Amino acid sequence: MINIAPIILFAYNRPAHTKRTVEALQKNDLAIQSDLYIYSDQAIDSKDVTAVEAVRKYVKTIRGFNRITYVYHAYNKGLAKSIIDGVSEVLQNYEKVIVLEDDLETSPTFLRYMNQALEFYSPEQVWSIGGYSPRIQIPQDYKYDTYLAYRNCSWGWATWKQNWEKTDWEVSDFNDFFKDQNQRTNFERGGNDLSMMLLKQQKRIIQSWSIRFNYAAYKNNLPSVYPTQSYIKNLGVDGSGTNMKKSSKYDSVLNVSKHVDFLFVPDHKFESSITDRFKKFYNTSLYRSVINWFKTQQAVRIIQRNLH
Repeated sequence: MINIAPIILFAYNRPAHTKRTVEALQKNDLAIQSDLYIYSDQAIDSKDVTAVEAVRKYVKTIRGFNRITYVYHAYNKGLAKSIIDGVSEVLQNYEKVIVLEDDLETSPTFLRYMNQALEFYSPEQVWSIGGYSPRIQIPQDYKYDTYLAYRNCSWGWATWKQNWEKTDWEVSDFNDFFKDQNQRTNFERGGNDLSMMLLKQQKRIIQSWSIRFNYAAYKNNLPSVYPTQSYIKNLGVDGSGTNMKKSSKYDSVLNVSKHVDFLFVPDHKFESSITDRFKKFYNTSLYRSVINWFKTQQAVRIIQRNLH
């Protein structure tokens, strides 16, 4: 019997997106057995107050889950801090968790996939479970329903308490890491954008929980699991999402198959053609790569100067 993981939904100021996310989740047969935690961030300014209130009014009408807990912030935490604090709070009472944001439409078998993956793998084998998969070509003779990649999925994901608590949210060894080209190259097995994102996070240019969670996965040398067909459709690529501009690159065809006898790839079995395509999908353009190279060299010089 599957030990059902709790679900956390982080919501802000998009009532229509939130409703669509919840209605899709309700179509999962495991929803009625799942505890749902809804975290609602406070408006950052007066123009968002009405939308935040509309979200909070709507979520109070939600039914179809085992138990629903509401957490309304009295001030605006921002997405990164909301997720770090919220996941940490829920994991005080559970060993694993499934996490969604308010712009993610799930397939009807999303919860089956997530819970079975959490049962099949262990936190010593993989870092996290992803629900979204980028549009990359999967070999026709590939027999598994999942693959491994060195990048955390932030669009519908799951992890274990053990791995979450291993994460150093301050990235206290950043300088030692960033000045070492070999470490940066190894970190970028999941895309050459990762080191630059971590630099931007440390310089407070962006606020991202995911890049820090990614870095912790690298430090522990653990991959994440992705489905060969996406169980997530990101509604936030319409330009309404935090840290997400309008784009068709991340469009996905939602897996609506009723197939639930998943064949999970073993934790050590990487398919090179998939990991190569996966990395290429997330790599930046040549133009952006050149700019990032110069910014990286500049940052390394500053770090080295400060060490002497």
